[in-house]
Amino acid sequence: MELEYGRGFLEMPAVDQRVSAVLQPKDVKGIDDVEEKVRESFERPVGSPPLASILKGKKKALILTVNFSRPSPRALITPIAALCDQMDVEVTILIARGRHRAMTDEEIRSHLGDDLVSRYSVLEHDPFDEENCREFGKTTRGVPIRVNKTIFENDAVIGTGFIEPSYLSGFSGGRKLLVPGISHFRSIDLNHYLLLEEGSRIGVLDGNPLNEDLEEAARKLPFHWITYAIGGADDQVAEIISGDPFEAHRLGCEKSREIYTCQKVPAEIVISSPGGYPYDCDLVQGKKAIIPAMETVSPKGAILALAECEEGWGAEDTFREWLTEFSPEEVMKRVRDKSLFSLGAHGAYLFAKALIEKKARVIMVTNPELAKDLKGTFVEAVTSIDEGLAKAENYTDQNAKITVLRKARRLIIL
Repeated sequence: MELEYGRGFLEMPAVDQRVSAVLQPKDVKGIDDVEEKVRESFERPVGSPPLASILKGKKKALILTVNFSRPSPRALITPIAALCDQMDVEVTILIARGRHRAMTDEEIRSHLGDDLVSRYSVLEHDPFDEENCREFGKTTRGVPIRVNKTIFENDAVIGTGFIEPSYLSGFSGGRKLLVPGISHFRSIDLNHYLLLEEGSRIGVLDGNPLNEDLEEAARKLPFHWITYAIGGADDQVAEIISGDPFEAHRLGCEKSREIYTCQKVPAEIVISSPGGYPYDCDLVQGKKAIIPAMETVSPKGAILALAECEEGWGAEDTFREWLTEFSPEEVMKRVRDKSLFSLGAHGAYLFAKALIEKKARVIMVTNPELAKDLKGTFVEAVTSIDEGLAKAENYTDQNAKITVLRKARRLIIL
């Protein structure tokens, strides 16, 4: 069995007799002509008038979309931009970067395609640009709604991207394009702080404080239409949903749930791959393999997370500092201090949580440079799956049962 790792694969050791289960998303057929399905969705929207009615009389439209950490959205954007052209509506494309790193010009061109980049104004949000962010009140949980002012400079705001399970807000898409997508870094941090509350988990929308905060913020901002792909395990487009940013999004989440829900098969050792590049491009992304693994691993077991992380840590210094300078117990205590909370702190918290709450060892299989950086932290790191499995067996048993998670960043484990 091969497991996704970076831009390639790692071969599983010969332990077939010990593998209790391989949990992975359901196979779904991809749409042959995505752009045609997008155009059809304009006339059959969910909870909204057709897109042409939304655009009628408008002069400027802002198309919000995802960055390189998601599949290319060009097949979603192209028909929207073409309809805007037909209706003499000026188009600007804004990449909702959140707190991910900035993309290079080459990456933007590859992500969106030469035609879109050449024909339209393409911007990328910067969460640290103080002057370009405008505050629009606060949510009832006290999170400032501070977003890129460009959305106030357009007559129609249209969201595009991919709906998939999210370990924080239940599902990606829709309201997430606004927060964290085009938000100020502190708004992002304070929203993510809500992950410490009960109910914040993958596949859950209702009763999820982080999602409820996102929806509240998005409903107070200009947001008129979404066109979203329901993504399959291999990034194929399984279905298109268009219409009201909230009603259509909810329906899309339910369709995504059908693809990614798995029944739990506990094991002493869980081998978990987030799905290869770009989903393990850095440790910020690669750590997502730990979330479903924590749901699966037996107490005092071992999690073997496969993430090449060719771009290294992928986060601010806080991530490295908290893993290096503090014990898991200290991290779990410090993370509840809102004044200290950041995305880096939240990353360290997820590693510490596995050790404290499940008493489980976390072993990263990663590149040699990052493995060296992780030496001295409470996260163990190795450079081969065989070495990682040997360590996991030392903590459990040489005959320990194994559950394998493929495309783990999206799995909803019940």
